[in-house]
Amino acid sequence: MRYNIAKRTPTTLLDDFFNDDFFFPRVNYGSQIDVYQENNKYVVEVDLPGFKRDEIDIQFNNDVLTIKADHKEEEVSENKKYYYRSRKYNSFMRQIRFNGIDTGLIGAQFAEGVLKVELPIKEASEVVNRIEVK
Repeated sequence: MRYNIAKRTPTTLLDDFFNDDFFFPRVNYGSQIDVYQENNKYVVEVDLPGFKRDEIDIQFNNDVLTIKADHKEEEVSENKKYYYRSRKYNSFMRQIRFNGIDTGLIGAQFAEGVLKVELPIKEASEVVNRIEVK
């Protein structure tokens, strides 16, 4: 994963005003993620508040774990007058590369807004294939 942390220098006084952290503080609205190794498995924990279990899609292909979540709020109430609305649609996607995973034993649980994916590490093969040098 690579993040761009360089801050662009404002070019005009108007840019300077709208990029000022005092008036418009920068807040990280992204989902938080932890990746760690525990015993003989990797564990990925992702905070996905507001998502439902059926809105989450997890795939493991070509040594890459892909976690996607899409939330769409379809219900519109005639009695509500919104002044600001940002929770109507929310999307999350993260990809992480792992090596040596036993794909048949990958498991996932989702409870209280936290997704936990466990990726068991394959046991190292004890069989050594000897190659003759000619």
